[in-house]
Amino acid sequence: MFARTWDAEGRNMKSVIPRHFALVLALFASFPWPVAQAQPAPNPAKRIVVWDGEAFTSGGGWVNPTTSTFQPQTAQAHSRPAALEFKFNANAAWIGAGWNWFNFKKGTDIGTDASQLTTLSFWIKTKGVTGDLQLNLLSNGDILDTPEEHSQRVHVLKYCPKFEDGNWHEVAIPLADLIKPGFNPKIISELHLGLTPTPGQESDGSIFLDDIAFDNRKIAIQ
Repeated sequence: MFARTWDAEGRNMKSVIPRHFALVLALFASFPWPVAQAQPAPNPAKRIVVWDGEAFTSGGGWVNPTTSTFQPQTAQAHSRPAALEFKFNANAAWIGAGWNWFNFKKGTDIGTDASQLTTLSFWIKTKGVTGDLQLNLLSNGDILDTPEEHSQRVHVLKYCPKFEDGNWHEVAIPLADLIKPGFNPKIISELHLGLTPTPGQESDGSIFLDDIAFDNRKIAIQ
């Protein structure tokens, strides 16, 4: 690869690079080799499941009036083996229930951090006579259920006009519609359901919920 030359007396040896090899080196040096780029930080979680009856089954419920129930069951489910059932039979002015996936543990360091997500999503199915179904979230705290810990209340019918047809429907509610001043989306712990019966009609039926999660999906109204 290299050639050697000598002076007249055989001294002062030096190396010279053939012209064609020098050209190769010049081309190599001038080639626009890619520069290593810093790797971006991992993206934050895109979906956080809080209840699905499979891998995520923790929690506890409350109801009003106490003749109602809100608990897991296996007769109906969007994804087997189980779904939550809010079962009611009452003509009260307001029928309510809540599911706390931290089983009512208190504290400002306990809760689901959905602050980097955009959507509350779940699957819903109804049976029997229901009424105007409203929903809101609750953020955690040292004292549970204070007014400022409640999110804005929304009507499920707005996001799923057919939710009362007896079939399973996926519902996606923008968190922007729920979050209001005082509500902390970093420590969400509970989902509330409120049912206002149709005037003059007793509400007697069930609302099934499954695969409750926070995510970044955009889902068309169904």
